[in-house]
Amino acid sequence: MTDYWNLNVAHHARILRAMPPNCRSALDIGCGDGLLAQKLAARAKWVVALDTSPEMAEQARRRTAGLDVEVVEADFLAAVRDGVLPRRSFSFVTSVAALHHMDPEAALQTMASLLEPGGRLAVAGLAMSRSALDWLIAAAQMPLVQTIRLAHGGASGPDGMPVSFDAIPSWTQARTTALEALPGARWRRTLQLRYLIEWTAPPAPRLVTAHTLRSTMDHPPLP
Repeated sequence: MTDYWNLNVAHHARILRAMPPNCRSALDIGCGDGLLAQKLAARAKWVVALDTSPEMAEQARRRTAGLDVEVVEADFLAAVRDGVLPRRSFSFVTSVAALHHMDPEAALQTMASLLEPGGRLAVAGLAMSRSALDWLIAAAQMPLVQTIRLAHGGASGPDGMPVSFDAIPSWTQARTTALEALPGARWRRTLQLRYLIEWTAPPAPRLVTAHTLRSTMDHPPLP
């Protein structure tokens, strides 16, 4: 299977840069034909690629054959609820252009629950322009987006990819939902008329040992 380029693939480099070093396990939600999962497999020891579409899951299996990638055909929220995807078990969780197919707030919170302490989340999503400011920003970005598109020979993608624009939120809705679901997250628009969310799970609580207590008692704070 050959590679291709479109506005979603344009975010893969950003997604890969967000991965933690020495990534143990990665999850790609809404994996499509497995192009991003294939790239994740070069940096993670084990990858799970999930999609609800039987056709996309089959394409992902063919693309990632021979790699340490497990393709799961399932609804994301149901898979977590049913224990197919254990909580706090992934070093990295990502999703590209799939968030609007789910309940965004529930999906983001559930993605966060799958991260091990210190794990990272990177989600690229879609938003619609519904205000004068949004349309002005989109118009200003369009020449650069078109230049990038032409530089890559135009946009293309896998056959059979499900497309739906009915539930795509406004820019304001997308940002508000992300920051409420993931306090402390970084949210930003990108040049490709998409947005990117990055969030890091809190580290594991520090264990208080007898040695730690003794050291504290031996060295009381100065007045």
